[in-house]
Amino acid sequence: MTLQMLDELRHRGEDYCWGRNGVISLLEESPAHCLKVMISKTMQGSASGKIVELCRVAHVPYVFTSMRALDSMLDGENHQGVAAMLTQSELLSLESAMGLLPPPPEPALVVMLDHIQDPHNLGAIIRSSEAASASFIALPRRRGSLPTGTVVKTSAGASLRFPLASVGNVANAVRDIQDGGLWAVGLDAEAPGTIYDTPLPKRCLLVVGSEGSGLGRTTQKACDETLRIPIRGGTGSLNASIALSITMFEWSRINL
Repeated sequence: MTLQMLDELRHRGEDYCWGRNGVISLLEESPAHCLKVMISKTMQGSASGKIVELCRVAHVPYVFTSMRALDSMLDGENHQGVAAMLTQSELLSLESAMGLLPPPPEPALVVMLDHIQDPHNLGAIIRSSEAASASFIALPRRRGSLPTGTVVKTSAGASLRFPLASVGNVANAVRDIQDGGLWAVGLDAEAPGTIYDTPLPKRCLLVVGSEGSGLGRTTQKACDETLRIPIRGGTGSLNASIALSITMFEWSRINL
């Protein structure tokens, strides 16, 4: 598989490329478009070692899986024991993304996702973040939804132009952004204070947790404060993308 073929796959919204030469070319020449590599447990020889080393150098996650899983994923394609998950959106480093922030004392908004699972939620969050004038979204490459073709469609194409940063440990990334001068606000349905009690800070990092369990413990501890959205009725909590959208537009109303 040539890089021209990889480009055609991305333009068609395909989420995978496969085959040893195709995956190696992707990792060597376009690793920013590679989200994760899946390698057959039975692959042997220099190809497997080379792919693993390229993943390590490019900081691309890789997992070992069965040939049956690859067969099912790729609907019978001749994958040669390896496949890569593609993104049409180039993922930035956190350091590069921080360079996109407007200088103090201008307002600045960043969104951090603590392992959002649903690609439709991720697409909605990207779309709302662009509309609310956020500077970028930071998301983990592991154990969370990644910007695949479904996300591109759900975001109405916003994920192709809106800056997305890839991070490893979410709590550590929160601290790095705090060091850059932003106040970290975690959204937590059990928090004592609400987003309306005091104005959201002018330079703000909003952190939202996963759909099932909310903010992770270490992520919550890393935040400067946690706030909730007051709700009525029998609904216990809001969808993650809706809660984040409400908070972003409250920030935008106050600060822009």
